[in-house]
Amino acid sequence: MAQEKFGASERFACTVLGQNRSALRKTKPGSSAEEHQLCADLRSIASKYPAWGWLKARWHLLGQSRWQDMTLNRKRVRRLWRDEGMTCKPKRRKKRRTGPGAGEEKRLSALYGMHVLSFDFQSDVTSCGRHVRFFFRLDEYTRKALAIVPRRSFATPDVVAVLEGIIAETGIEPANVRCDNGPEFTAEALISWCATTGAKTAFIDPGSPWQNAFIESFNAQFRREQLAGEIIDTMADAKYLAEEYRSI
Repeated sequence: MAQEKFGASERFACTVLGQNRSALRKTKPGSSAEEHQLCADLRSIASKYPAWGWLKARWHLLGQSRWQDMTLNRKRVRRLWRDEGMTCKPKRRKKRRTGPGAGEEKRLSALYGMHVLSFDFQSDVTSCGRHVRFFFRLDEYTRKALAIVPRRSFATPDVVAVLEGIIAETGIEPANVRCDNGPEFTAEALISWCATTGAKTAFIDPGSPWQNAFIESFNAQFRREQLAGEIIDTMADAKYLAEEYRSI
């Protein structure tokens, strides 16, 4: 258009417009049917899980049978995710102190599955204003949530019942349990259960949630990816959200 309007040469027009001359001749290759389907699946994932990034979306696609034999490399998914405008604004990271933190030297590290089992609670409210608590159990070695149980409230017998359910499901007793100093975890019933099963307790120091880092990270991730975009009306809704997230 610039050449026709001003009678300029192709070289001069491209120089003024800051455009490479090869762009006038090289056309972008058309997308294949496979790429169209991949874009559609990525848009579906971004719509259902708006807090996810391209890496987790790719991991989710790899679990689907139709993509297991396809070329789904990281660069391809990242490019399509960016081109479709689905990139989330990265969360601003806080400055962290360097070096080991308080109690880091004595922190127990998981060496195999069910070696260290972490517990924690997270609170939310339903649409009517009533409280609901989510109880998390995380295997620190596999980073797998063994269960997410929502209830209006939890007492120590409820915690013990959930732990016994995990043992019945996996057939393995935990070697260590890591938790804070909440009343549900320091009561005599749980201490007796640990003594019966042979599990050692690894209580974190008061006011030191970073000593239970894996479960705290999972806690924040569950709130950001699942609870932040949902309204809980009933306990059935809470149970559905918990099981849906655990099954992903």
